[in-house]
Amino acid sequence: MLTGPGWSPDTRVVRDGPLTWAQHEWVQWIPTDTDTSYEDNICAAVPGRDLPVGQVVAAVRDVLARHEGLRSLVRRAGREDSLQYVCPADDRLDDVIQVMEDEVSFRRRFDTPWRRTCFRIGEQWPVKAVLDAAGGHVRRIDLVVDHVAIDPWGMRVLCDDLNHALRARAAGREPFGSGLAVEQPIDVALSETSPAGRAYQRRALGYWERRLGEIGKALHGHVPHAPSRAPLGRSGEPGRGEFRSCWLASRRAGHAAGAIARATGVSPSAAFLLAFGTAVCAVERSSRAGIFAISANRFSAGAGRSVRKATMTMPVLLPAVSAVSTVSTGSPGAAYRRALADCAAQQLSGHRFANADPYATERMCEEILGDLYKTGVAYPRFSYMDEGVADDLNTLWPAGDAGFPGDEDDRIVTFSPPRPLGARYMMTVLHRPAGAVFSLQWSDATGWGETAEDMLLYVEDLMVWAASECAGAPPAPGGTISAP
Repeated sequence: MLTGPGWSPDTRVVRDGPLTWAQHEWVQWIPTDTDTSYEDNICAAVPGRDLPVGQVVAAVRDVLARHEGLRSLVRRAGREDSLQYVCPADDRLDDVIQVMEDEVSFRRRFDTPWRRTCFRIGEQWPVKAVLDAAGGHVRRIDLVVDHVAIDPWGMRVLCDDLNHALRARAAGREPFGSGLAVEQPIDVALSETSPAGRAYQRRALGYWERRLGEIGKALHGHVPHAPSRAPLGRSGEPGRGEFRSCWLASRRAGHAAGAIARATGVSPSAAFLLAFGTAVCAVERSSRAGIFAISANRFSAGAGRSVRKATMTMPVLLPAVSAVSTVSTGSPGAAYRRALADCAAQQLSGHRFANADPYATERMCEEILGDLYKTGVAYPRFSYMDEGVADDLNTLWPAGDAGFPGDEDDRIVTFSPPRPLGARYMMTVLHRPAGAVFSLQWSDATGWGETAEDMLLYVEDLMVWAASECAGAPPAPGGTISAP
């Protein structure tokens, strides 16, 4: 909830402090108190183990006590005055925990009405736990958390902690005791503004300035290209909402990513990122593209045990695979491997400085990129999650590994209903050995709708080609886009 500088929460407070840069990176873009804020909630389902309701309630309380960000209120008042207030763990349990006793069970993961909770983060804790119970015993626990308090990695931590707490309560003991410390958001925020934190920020902002300068120089003179406006693509349906998305489940791309990693020693995320950059180049008719890859941004043991939102972006400059593969200095395979290694190196160096002041980096983007600011060639986001983070958290996995299409003839791009909130340009990849699900998001204003389906198919084709040891020429993009 957005409030004035003099606002204080109408509740008891354990302590208060500033927001982290990662929290600022989120709240600066999200409208306040809207009925669409649920769009980016992060959700998961945890088995209830048929434990008595009382034991499950105690386990949920254990987790809330362990992680301050789940029991905090946020005052949104800009860069300097935003604060978060940590409340006692017992204050709002009745608001957070909802027991659905003997109700019709929602057996499909995430197919629940509470997934669409619009948290008023100035008045409510940013978490809800819904207990699906029968006869006083819990079958399933649905967790819904506002993105200001958690990210996909953090949701995995939350699920692990809740499972640990359930086992402990079932055995009649306390779950966490004096175990290893968990990183808390207020402590992170205070460290970011400490002398050491300010020294880090100087290095981080210097890195961003150099990288953005390289992107601006590489794209100098490029005229942003916007295809004709067809927001839902060939398979779409008309509807309300400015932001669109489509997705593809691909066994071929998932297997290809693993094969590329084994052959090159480079992570699958770099291979997907390079393929996405090539698709962006094709749509925007450019030989290069600036992409902002999302970093997990967790560099300590305490951060690894924290549920807090930590993800931040980092700038990467990528060439089109179709361009690097035709150079005269080597075979298409050798050129591709060089581009892939450079992409991975940029990811690695960028991870070190992803946690930069988002107000400063956004100002740099606008000043340095100029007319390219917020265009498709220099502003897309990219997110990659492997099975260790995403397996139980997303809504798009097929029902079992056998649900992935098996060959090229089966691939189908599915368009989702329009949304009031979303990303201007973004690709998200969810990957496990059995397959990959990758989705594209865009806004009506960008014009990517006409090319969205072919972009996803092109990414899949590029991954399969690279996994074949780059046999032959790289694939050409589909009919609605053309190679730069």
